[in-house]
Amino acid sequence: MRLTKAFLRGDVDRILRYAADLGHYVADAHVPLHTTENYNGQLTNQHGIHAFWESRIPELSAENYDHLTGRAMYLDDPLTAAWVAVRASNAAVDSVLAIDKEVDAAWDDDEQYVLESQGRGTVRKYSEAYTKAYEAAMGGMVERRMNASILMVGSYWYTAWVNAGQPDLDHFEQRDVSDSLKRVIAAEEEQMRMAKDAIGRDHPE
Repeated sequence: MRLTKAFLRGDVDRILRYAADLGHYVADAHVPLHTTENYNGQLTNQHGIHAFWESRIPELSAENYDHLTGRAMYLDDPLTAAWVAVRASNAAVDSVLAIDKEVDAAWDDDEQYVLESQGRGTVRKYSEAYTKAYEAAMGGMVERRMNASILMVGSYWYTAWVNAGQPDLDHFEQRDVSDSLKRVIAAEEEQMRMAKDAIGRDHPE
């Protein structure tokens, strides 16, 4: 595993890069619609369900989720663990799509959507009431999959660290990162700052 090798070398740049890449793909594996050809409902006339499930629901509810998932676990077989996660996600696909159709049929279009400011324009989004109705009908699936992904990402990172001989991470913190990575981090921090400023303008207290 590349992350294990980066830990062995004490290569801070690559540790951060590979940990981020691994976290991204492991988390993606926990999204049901990432495991089906019908990833955005395009085959069942449910266009937009991907962003609805993955983005809109957490946007409105994630701050109320309980993310205390317990300790990371050592993975004896990381590949098998990955397929277990993918299969668990895929098993939920039918429910994601069927429940969407059921909730959609019970709501009028003018109740399902609202117009919200985004950047310099206005976009149509699912209303908070409709979003919460869909989330409730799924019985907390988004929170469960999110928490499963958090635990699994931590477990992959922990496994790589253990396999590298459990190096002293405090020692790594004393090493500087490359100028290129500093620029990437600075750019991401600036994007986050701008996003927070935009939210503050759109939703003044």
